[in-house]
Amino acid sequence: MKKKISIPAFIFKPVYSQNITTEIIKRQDDVLEIDFPIFDKKQVLEAAQTLSLKKRRAHDRDINDVLDIIGQVGDLWNNPNYDIRKEALEIIPMMTGQSKELCEIELMGTLVLWNKKNAEGQLLGEIGGKQYLEQWIPKNNVRIHAQPRGLVLHNLAGNAFNLGLLTLFFGLVTKNVNLIKLSHEDPYVSIKLCESIAEVDKNISKEIAALYWKGSRGDIYDELFISGTIDCVLAWGGIQSIEDIRRRGYQYGIKIIDNGPKLSFSIISENIFQNVNYMEEVAQKVAIDVVCWNQKACLSPRVIYIVDNPQKSALLQETNFNSSQINTDSIEGVSVKNSFSNAIDKISHKSESDGYDLSTLMQRSIKVLRNDVSELSPLGFAKMLAKGLKNTDIMLPRAHLTQADGLKIAKKREYYFINYVPKKQATIINPPKNKLDWTVVYQRTLPSMMEIDMCQDRFLIVTRISSIHDLIYSIRKEKLQQYLQTISLYGPENFIKETAEEFSLLGAYRFPRIGEHNIQPIGMPWDGHYVLQEMIKWVYIGFLEQEQGENEEGRISLFKGLKIPKSTL
Repeated sequence: MKKKISIPAFIFKPVYSQNITTEIIKRQDDVLEIDFPIFDKKQVLEAAQTLSLKKRRAHDRDINDVLDIIGQVGDLWNNPNYDIRKEALEIIPMMTGQSKELCEIELMGTLVLWNKKNAEGQLLGEIGGKQYLEQWIPKNNVRIHAQPRGLVLHNLAGNAFNLGLLTLFFGLVTKNVNLIKLSHEDPYVSIKLCESIAEVDKNISKEIAALYWKGSRGDIYDELFISGTIDCVLAWGGIQSIEDIRRRGYQYGIKIIDNGPKLSFSIISENIFQNVNYMEEVAQKVAIDVVCWNQKACLSPRVIYIVDNPQKSALLQETNFNSSQINTDSIEGVSVKNSFSNAIDKISHKSESDGYDLSTLMQRSIKVLRNDVSELSPLGFAKMLAKGLKNTDIMLPRAHLTQADGLKIAKKREYYFINYVPKKQATIINPPKNKLDWTVVYQRTLPSMMEIDMCQDRFLIVTRISSIHDLIYSIRKEKLQQYLQTISLYGPENFIKETAEEFSLLGAYRFPRIGEHNIQPIGMPWDGHYVLQEMIKWVYIGFLEQEQGENEEGRISLFKGLKIPKSTL
């Protein structure tokens, strides 16, 4: 299938420019060609200046009208027959490399926010309610009010197509005006959303601009910040992009809200080994978590860490092993290329001269057998996860890979075959005939930062840790604390509480259940902060309109006890 589309910018309405760039995405027989305009410094500054003049109008709009508009736009996009939605579900799969089924699920998940009741719930959870945006609300001895920042620059990344939907929701629901800097990888979705907003309400659409300029144009950012028009930046993207915006914006006292690169993974308690059915169920849930956003979203799991204490698991584990569970060649059509050594040979090579008594030798030998051939082991879980990805690939298939994507996956597998398989430190599980649809690596050592970065496009590492403190040590060693975000957990309640406590102190923010990486409850914080709180300013009047009392409770005063003469006027 070949498709060519021309996307305008949106500067209060769809706008075309003479300066056009083209993005061509080839995925086997599918070719998508997108023409979209590039804007220069003068045009960007003019758009920002015009938007800046609309700040008071946005502030004065009744929040209930804003919520109505958000709900109506959401209703349009939730309608399967809506023309823009139908076109979007043709374009987005070609753009992202995800199947139409998966893109629709991801779209619907984001549209939950574009609902009047849910938007109101988000305001309630984050700032205490919509009324704070409308009035001066009495609180103790003062009146408090939430004011919008003003003009927000949304600097988008291209790793997930829903960022425009998220970021513009944040801007509108806090009554800001919004300048969106599009990503080169996705100039499409945000523009279509703006066109839908214009269909619903032309007045609010005049307070939005979405356009593209090259991210390397630091002079445009400098001029925007120097001009005094930008009051806040909501920045999405890589660490270099975020740091560049921070450096430039902080010089001029501009509020920077950054959603930079993050790392997410799963931790599973050794209790998982008590039941094969539990293992299979959890493995399938992990597979669902993995396929969303092609693992390119900040909340996507990349590594599965399984607690497996060597001493504890080596004792009395005979019940976890039986010969019927051994399968070293294939798993129901799944290819297993591994570093299996002969467990019996390992046992036979031990001798009394090694200094082991019979009990210790048997315990360690059972551990060898359990880890190499039993389903009730971390390697067994990796096999079940491979089966789960196979099942998920049927339900939610990926779209065609680009040639570059396929080459990257092949290189990642080659890396493990060269560096780990000869040393018997890894098992690689992938579909038959070396298909590139997904890959599970069971790695016998903890992965490095470089190896964690490999985990995209349904490429996943499973490894074991002796305790959560083993993992904490590794994270500190690799200097990953600043990148932690979502850690899904499986285990008993005391394990959940201890793990959440330790890793939240280390830097992680979210601890959902396994299978719920992509679920965000309404009104909850994101990356350790409430985004809507960051997009407003809390202001207050220091006295009530009614008669003032003498009550000083709840007030901090430098002059407490000082008697000030009353005016005689």
